[in-house]
Amino acid sequence: MKIGYVRVSTFEQSETDALEQQTARVKKAGAALIFSDTESGKSDKRSQFNKMLDLCRSGGVTEVIVTRIDRLGRSVTTVHKTLAFFEESGIKLNILDAPIDDVSSPFGWFSASQMAQLAEFESRLLSSRIKHGMAYFREQKKASPRPPYGFIRVDERYAPDPDNWKNAIAIVDFFLTPNATLRSTANYSLSQFNKKWTLPGLRYWFNSPVIRGHTAYNLHGNLSNPEKWEIHRCTHTPLISDQTYTQIVRRLEENRTKYAYGGNKLQKDWLPLQGQIICSCCGYKCYIKAKWSTLRVRCKQHDTQGNNFCSNSVSTYLPDIIRVVDAALMARMEKISQLTATSIPDNGEQPEIIALQQQITLLRSLPKSTIIDNAVTETLLEIERLKHEQVSKNTVDALLVEKLNQAFSDLNYWYSLPDAQKREVYLSLVSSVSVANGSITQIFLLV
Repeated sequence: MKIGYVRVSTFEQSETDALEQQTARVKKAGAALIFSDTESGKSDKRSQFNKMLDLCRSGGVTEVIVTRIDRLGRSVTTVHKTLAFFEESGIKLNILDAPIDDVSSPFGWFSASQMAQLAEFESRLLSSRIKHGMAYFREQKKASPRPPYGFIRVDERYAPDPDNWKNAIAIVDFFLTPNATLRSTANYSLSQFNKKWTLPGLRYWFNSPVIRGHTAYNLHGNLSNPEKWEIHRCTHTPLISDQTYTQIVRRLEENRTKYAYGGNKLQKDWLPLQGQIICSCCGYKCYIKAKWSTLRVRCKQHDTQGNNFCSNSVSTYLPDIIRVVDAALMARMEKISQLTATSIPDNGEQPEIIALQQQITLLRSLPKSTIIDNAVTETLLEIERLKHEQVSKNTVDALLVEKLNQAFSDLNYWYSLPDAQKREVYLSLVSSVSVANGSITQIFLLV
C-alpha cells in the first residue's frame, strides 16, 4: 500500500495553498492514504507524522510519498531516523521533487542527507533572521501588532483607543468594587460593553505591563514567570496607576482564596473519557469534578463565567456517560460481527471502479488518438488509486475493529481493567462525547 505525507508551516499555509498543492501531487502519484500536518518541521511531536509512522510499523505499507524531503522534517536527526526506519521496514521513500531510485543505496542516502542538511540550514537561517528582527523590534520599543484592550497602535507605539478607553477604565473600576470577582467582572464587561473575556485572559489583562504604561516583550509562554519579561518603562499613556495595580493584585489574591479560585482540581490520575467530553451548548471541553464521592462532568465555560456564556448548568455523572459509551461500542461490535457473518464475499469491485471500467470500454471503442490514449491511461490510474484507497481504509479499520473486539468481547475483562488502560482504549475508539444538562446528546465513534 502506498501512503503519502504532506506538511506546511502555519506561515506557509496562511500565505499560500501549499498544502492543497502537495496533497494533489501526492495523490496523483498513487497515495491511497495521506497524512497532513500544519506545523513546524523542527517538531518531532507532529500528530499526523507520528500516526503515519505507527501505520508503517503495523505493516502493509510499501511506499511513502512526499514532495520534498524537508516535508518529513527540518532536522537532520529526525530525517536520518525516519530514513533508517523506512530502510529497516523495507518501505520505499518516493521524493517527487528529487527522484532517487533507492534512498537506501550509498548514493541515494548521500543525496537525501545533503537535502536534509540544506533544509535544516534554511530553517536555522530563518530562525536567525527572525531573532535579529525581533531584537531590532525591541530596541525600537515598538508596540505589539495586537495591543491589549483599551489600546491601539499608532506609529508603532501604544496609544489610547478612543472607542474602548473609557470602557476599559470602567472594567477596572468594577473589579475594584466590594465583593467583585473575575467572573462577575467578565459578566459586567459582556453585558455593558459586549466584550467577552475568559477568566485567564482577564487576569492576564489586569497583570499586563502595557496597561500600566510600559512596553513589554517575552510574555508569550511566560505568563507565570514575570521575571523573564523584558520591560521598557513609561513608554506611553497608562490606563491605570501603580497604586491601582497594587489594589488589583490584592483583589486577585482575595479571589484566589476567598472565592476558592483554583479549588476542586481534578484527580492526579486521568480518568476514562477525560478530555473527550464536549459541552453541546457552547462547544467547550468539560471537566470532571469529584464531589460527595461522585464524579460529575461540568462545563468549564459555564462554571467559570455563568449563564451568559453557556446554559449547560446541570452536571452529568461520569459513570452514566461511561455506561452509554460502552453500550454504543458493544452495539457497534455486534453490528460489525453481523455484517461479517452475513455479507457476500467482496469481489473487489466498488461502484466507482465499475463506472470507470465501463468508461474505459467506451473509450477503447472510439477511434484511436493520443487524446483517447491519455484518457484511458488516466482512468486506469484512477482505478488503481481507488483500489489502493480501499485497501488502506480496510487496513486502518481492521486495526480499530481488532482493538474493539479485544476490549468488548469479554465484559468481565473490560470492567476489570484499570482506568488508565480504559482511557487508552477510549482514545482509540471514541472521537468525543457531547453532553448537556445531565444528558448525553451524541457519541462520535472512530470505528
